[in-house]
Amino acid sequence: MTRDLTPVERNVLQGIQAELRFQSRMVRKLKATDKRILAWCEEQDLLAAPLAGASEFAYTSTLVSAIEQRLAQLGLAPLSADLKGSSLAQAAQGAAEHKSVRVKPRDHRVLRYVVGAGDGHGSGQVVDVDQRELDLSQFADLVVVENLDCFYELHQFELPCLVHKQSPSLIVYRGDSHYSKGRAALINRWKRCGKEADSRPLRYFGDLDPKGLHIAQSEGFSHIAAPAFEWFCEHVTAQAYPAKQHDIARLLHARGELAPYVLFIQRQQKAVLQQWLQHVPLGWLTIETASEELESLRATLRAGEESGEAKPLDIDAIKNKAREK
Repeated sequence: MTRDLTPVERNVLQGIQAELRFQSRMVRKLKATDKRILAWCEEQDLLAAPLAGASEFAYTSTLVSAIEQRLAQLGLAPLSADLKGSSLAQAAQGAAEHKSVRVKPRDHRVLRYVVGAGDGHGSGQVVDVDQRELDLSQFADLVVVENLDCFYELHQFELPCLVHKQSPSLIVYRGDSHYSKGRAALINRWKRCGKEADSRPLRYFGDLDPKGLHIAQSEGFSHIAAPAFEWFCEHVTAQAYPAKQHDIARLLHARGELAPYVLFIQRQQKAVLQQWLQHVPLGWLTIETASEELESLRATLRAGEESGEAKPLDIDAIKNKAREK
């Protein structure tokens, strides 16, 4: 069975093809990818003689045209094809499949909660949709829900966004290994729309613990769902405040409406999880922008998380370093 050209080989040939629009031949030093391309050409009888021992090769428009013609004869995608589409799009372009570069089936999928579309008992309906097909101008705000179990049972929570209104809320699950890419792409679209017109709220509903508050403060959310402060103080527990989140708690900024909650969590080392907020009246608290110093601290924390560092952060040392900048 004849193999298809790989995405890397195709990229090289696309670059050569572009250069040959302005010159009759293009000489390249033979790298590993070139050698694989020329070996493919030999297999397809597109080269008159073998190139054993050669260090350079002169590509010509005639050879590239012959490659294009052979790809068509084999039922494979042309060099100009964009292989980053879905498997269905790739199938329309040629017989071969390129899993390494194509869009994965869930890359643009999000779980959306549609208010009032459930079984008639006050529940909504959860639907899997392509975020690119959502008309964002139809929604008053975007609400991101942290935990999947709470998302499926969202009708158990007294959120303002669950009330029927002329301009509904777009409510989505924050995502895990299956849906996080789609949610991130959706938020980027939402923020771009906000720059073009009046910025619409980007709201967060999740755990009221250091990690949940850190997500809300560091990822550009404008509001976070919370109960009355008195209720919060009466229901926090130490069990909801993992020791591993202590460094994260120290990075939270206490400003505006959220300040009492942050200060209480930092001082008492107690918190409230999302599932405990069932049937509790909730409101939206405004999240104020952090200082440049705090954003630097958060960036350091995110870098540590991405690199897999398990050791605790020296917050004081990081603060001193940030001030020096």
